[in-house]
Amino acid sequence: MTDKTSPQGRGCFFYGCLVAALLVIAVLGGTYLGVRHLVNNFVDRYTEPAPMTLPTVELPAAEAEALQARFETFKQAIQNGTGVPPLALGTQELNALIATLPDFQALKGKVFVAIEGESLKGQVSIPLDRIPIGRVKGRYLNGSAGFKVGMEDGILIVNLDNVTVKGNPVPEQIMARLRQENWAKEAYSNTNAASLLRRFESIAIKDSRLV
Repeated sequence: MTDKTSPQGRGCFFYGCLVAALLVIAVLGGTYLGVRHLVNNFVDRYTEPAPMTLPTVELPAAEAEALQARFETFKQAIQNGTGVPPLALGTQELNALIATLPDFQALKGKVFVAIEGESLKGQVSIPLDRIPIGRVKGRYLNGSAGFKVGMEDGILIVNLDNVTVKGNPVPEQIMARLRQENWAKEAYSNTNAASLLRRFESIAIKDSRLV
């Protein structure tokens, strides 16, 4: 009687499974190599080992003091739960606040914004250490970007919508991962800033102003 476990007894089913397994291994290996190639290409082509120096805004002393006083009045009203008109900030005002106030330190040196109509755009120099893909530790994404800004359950959400580096848009496969990051979440490590942000009713961009 033939031993069915011997090589002679192995039929088409056995070899079919073996071929299928080899194909799966080949596909997985090819997928891994493809992703690895994509990541390596992204790192080499779109990232830098050092941050980019972003533009700065320096308002005249009187304007800077008036802006900070307006922001502090709004902030105190929010914290005290009293009624207050919306705070509307133009491009220069928003960049000045990011550069000078502790409440905006999470964004300082990482973004320089431009409010255009209903869109928020700007230049970015973003450290990629917290993005869980290979070879980006210590690297920076330096370029121009479009943002989406809003509030969700009292949480400020700032997402990258698109990024262009040296005239080249970042590949969609990478952008899909970058869009998942809330780049304002570091603000919530500051207790005072987090408490203030949670009291906001809304954040929107209207008529070239952040409201």
